[in-house]
Amino acid sequence: MTSDRGRVLDWDSEFWGVRIAEVDGPDAEAWARANAVACAYLLVAAEDAAAAHRAEEHGFRLMDVRVELDAEAATDAPQGIRPHSDADVERLRQIARTNHADTRFYADQRFPRERCDELYDTWVRRSAEGWADALLVADADGAPAGYVSVHEREGHGSIGLIGVDPEARGRGLGAELVRGALAWCSGHGLPECRVVTQGRNVGAQRLFQRCGFRTRSVGLWFHRWFDA
Repeated sequence: MTSDRGRVLDWDSEFWGVRIAEVDGPDAEAWARANAVACAYLLVAAEDAAAAHRAEEHGFRLMDVRVELDAEAATDAPQGIRPHSDADVERLRQIARTNHADTRFYADQRFPRERCDELYDTWVRRSAEGWADALLVADADGAPAGYVSVHEREGHGSIGLIGVDPEARGRGLGAELVRGALAWCSGHGLPECRVVTQGRNVGAQRLFQRCGFRTRSVGLWFHRWFDA
């Protein structure tokens, strides 16, 4: 259900087992309650201090700083990055379950930790099944050790999810995966690639910056639960 006040997110609602919506402003409580929304997401531009203050006044709690970056696509494809195979998926799912604890879902204590793990497990599995336009893999010691999903958006590429096995970090696999995504974009006629990460994830921001990304925008994610 969509209105000028918000939209119910069907997939999120099904996954979390409660009705989830994204609202367009902090004064959407009547709409949320009328639509039996349990949790509402609200994204506010970081430079809009007044909107952030209104969100707090309406009971929203800050969960994340959303940092979007972009870079020009690159033609140099790293040697060690390859498309995924079906045999990789189980290992990639295991890596994903322990690799994304900086996200806003883990920050919101109302979301069960186990379900947060399953969210990223599901994300990688669905990416392998075709939700992403590409799921690229990095190997270490003869086994899959990292992944990056890439999507074709309206005239540009987008990195969806990227992760490296903790046991394989420090070998430059993260940078190789990012460069693989940039090369994939170039090969598909997309001049630009975008990615979103967390303000608290300084390591990821530095990785993307080393690969030529620059900050495009900064936003603030707020959540409000309506049964509290």
